[in-house]
Amino acid sequence: MFLFCCLVIISFPGSGISQIKTSSLLNNYDFNPESSAFIKLPKSLKEISGLALLNEKQILVNNDEEGIVYTLKVPGFEMTAKLKIGDEKIQKDFEGIAVVKDTVYMVTSNGVVYKINYSAKNDAADFIQFKTSLKIQNDVEGLCYDKNSLLLACKNEPGMGKVKSRAVYSFSLRKMTLERQPRFLISLKELMQKYGFKNFAPSGIEKNPVNGNFFVLSSNPPSVIELNPRGKILAAIKLSSKTHPQPEGITFLNDGTMLISDEGQDKSGKITIYKLKGKK
Repeated sequence: MFLFCCLVIISFPGSGISQIKTSSLLNNYDFNPESSAFIKLPKSLKEISGLALLNEKQILVNNDEEGIVYTLKVPGFEMTAKLKIGDEKIQKDFEGIAVVKDTVYMVTSNGVVYKINYSAKNDAADFIQFKTSLKIQNDVEGLCYDKNSLLLACKNEPGMGKVKSRAVYSFSLRKMTLERQPRFLISLKELMQKYGFKNFAPSGIEKNPVNGNFFVLSSNPPSVIELNPRGKILAAIKLSSKTHPQPEGITFLNDGTMLISDEGQDKSGKITIYKLKGKK
């Protein structure tokens, strides 16, 4: 009996826990438009792009045309602060945003990473730029944090001769350089064969706090796929194009609640809220 108990204890960390961490969660979300809620945003966020969780009560968002970081209160998403990058107005094609302790990172579509000293009490923040080997042809749109690195999701050309795929690259926060090989390669062929996707254009990426998997948002078609930490596609789901005319950013609250941002086009920008099934 004693031997049996020891075997259970020894074998459990190597099996049960790893299964929990890598099991799929995407299909546990309620994507029914009638069940979801959305918040219209002010005019200054008509061109909303990235989303990032700051803490339990706040998220950060950015406008893709200006170097401004906005703080929104959770759950109502009222704007409580805005932080300008630098002393002068910076106009770039800002896409993803990520938070690492007291530092905010943003990335432009041509792969330039901005490191920003974040403080909601200041009107302007100092920043440092880090150029990468990625170009406008790669069209970087997604950004998230994972284990001393930033993950950059490319909407178009994957680079490195990796045809018929979409790439996610890793930017080391220790060396402040881009890793040469992609962290993940998303097979367009696999998405077509298994899920009927004719295309996939990553516009956001975020790590789910519940199971540690990565959720990649696409603008064409509006959809979300789930990758395990090794980059294997675990699940994929198409979103309503009426609900998501131009999905740009994705993040999660600590309880796993999913937030997706859409540019306003001719209307206001908005954030749509998706909860796990069974959660109020």
